[in-house]
Amino acid sequence: MKKGFRIIKFKKSKARFEFLNISKSFNGRSILKKISLKVYPGEIVGLLGPNGAGKSTLFNIAIGAENEDSGNILIDGKSIKDIPIHLRSKSGLAYLPQTRCLFDNLSVFDNLHGLVQLFEKDQKKATEKTELLLNNFNLVHLQGLKTAVLSGGESKRVSLARLMISDPKVVLIDELFSFVDPIVIQEMQKYILQIQSQGVSCILTDHSLDSLFAISDRNYLIAEGSIVAQGTKSELLKNSTAIKSYFGSSYKDD
Repeated sequence: MKKGFRIIKFKKSKARFEFLNISKSFNGRSILKKISLKVYPGEIVGLLGPNGAGKSTLFNIAIGAENEDSGNILIDGKSIKDIPIHLRSKSGLAYLPQTRCLFDNLSVFDNLHGLVQLFEKDQKKATEKTELLLNNFNLVHLQGLKTAVLSGGESKRVSLARLMISDPKVVLIDELFSFVDPIVIQEMQKYILQIQSQGVSCILTDHSLDSLFAISDRNYLIAEGSIVAQGTKSELLKNSTAIKSYFGSSYKDD
């Protein structure tokens, strides 16, 4: 999939989201070592690295599921690191984990509407917001079905719709392209670009490199707890440290 024309041209005047010198250790083992990265409004950034590199830990710190040992997290220049996990969405942060997180005994409509009501108390507006999400993510014809019977691709569309309930400024998406067919990956790429077109900053992790590179603007590579390279696909594949620590010599820039 080619990015082609971008509806939103992100501006590098002021970062929308930043990790500043994030460090984290578990039982004396250093997992993250002064990680710093930034994402601009409407930019899609890939977060790459081998298993155990610290990507999931970094996401958990961002949402408040784990505490950093040192460092800061900023949205629009304001720190969110001391904001409780259940309030960070109000600061503009949303997270889609790799694990399935739908209520399988509820319909597609209720999976969305129940959460929309947490953010919109006016029932008419809540219903309108739910209907908009159903339309935006091609779920109208599925709204009456319980999510337990959905296919993998359909379930991911519901998850992406739920991700947008709070009208986030920044979304963190973990392994969206895993365990689905190529046609579903192309569909998910389309929806990520749809989210990006609203000016939302996107940070994605995935081991499906070609799928990620097809839509990312820039990328950061984490290895052994540190950022060892950053840039476009072409720039990363010219980086000897990136090749040695992650890509290997056979992966090419097609």
